[in-house]
Amino acid sequence: MAVKYCYICNQNPAEKRSDSDSLAEGDYCPICNQPACRSHLSVVRWRWRDTGALDSALVCKECVRTYAHRSWDVFRRDWIT
Repeated sequence: MAVKYCYICNQNPAEKRSDSDSLAEGDYCPICNQPACRSHLSVVRWRWRDTGALDSALVCKECVRTYAHRSWDVFRRDWIT
């Protein structure tokens, strides 16, 4: 899903990496619901507790850096990364 801007690029112009390709591949972070370009998204992986199946999602690097993704649905997910 394309995003119109990246909130991390807007906060820190020195790290601005947004071009049309990375914005087109960007998405909204499921943790903080902020738009992020593809260069500021990281993959996090978990195992579902009820089925044992592996799954993953793209989360913004700010949420990964602060481990905010670890508090996302902790009752149903065992975090791998």
